[in-house]
Amino acid sequence: MFKRWFVSQRDLLYLDTVKARDVIIHCFYSAQKETFARIKDKEKLPATDQDIKNTVTAAIKSVFTTAGENFDNPTKEGLAKVVSLLASQAKSWGTPDDIIEHHKEQIQKVLDALQKTG
Repeated sequence: MFKRWFVSQRDLLYLDTVKARDVIIHCFYSAQKETFARIKDKEKLPATDQDIKNTVTAAIKSVFTTAGENFDNPTKEGLAKVVSLLASQAKSWGTPDDIIEHHKEQIQKVLDALQKTG
């Protein structure tokens, strides 16, 4: 049910905070796609890959708001806050700890690769 996503060297090329945010979205989508698909199925909502991506992106935008961070102009520190909140959310959905920790480690590689941006 849960897939392990791995950051690639390509993900780290020309990295800035907006690209890092998009990598985080891709990671969360990859890890939680089945969770979102099941919710959509249960609620009888369209569950194409694009529908799920749109829902994941909207959920992450909401987490940015909850964290008091700017989705469109993220900072490295804001991204770290959002990742922490996403991990808590995933745990509340029953995502196994090893899956959460794996993805946090992958995203930490992204955050470590970012230049200090403020």
